[in-house]
Amino acid sequence: MKNISKVLVVILIIGILFAFTSCGPYAKEAGVYECYELKLNGIPSLELYEYYRITLNKDGTCLVESKGVAQSSSYSANATFSIKDGKIEIVTTNGSQSVTEVYDYVDGEIHMQGSAMGVTLSAKFAREGK
Repeated sequence: MKNISKVLVVILIIGILFAFTSCGPYAKEAGVYECYELKLNGIPSLELYEYYRITLNKDGTCLVESKGVAQSSSYSANATFSIKDGKIEIVTTNGSQSVTEVYDYVDGEIHMQGSAMGVTLSAKFAREGK
């Protein structure tokens, strides 16, 4: 009887450890965030994309994906992220180069603001099912 009790305790401990390690630091924020508002130079431009989404995983990894309406290929990048003090930092690595982007994380949404080559971009992403 004592051996069965020991086995049950070991199984219980393994189950608890598995439950804690599978949660991840971002279990609450994890999910697929779809772009619902996109502006280029202040002009609404969401209709230019078939999809534009960011998938946050509970372990701190993420996937950024987009596809333009008239494009035959799509964009996909694996990255890592962290959320702190209302900011989300997304780090994309390609070989030895990495790019760090910092956006607002407000009320469970990702709000992007940026500019490059004379074009300003503003985008808002909401988690699916929220």
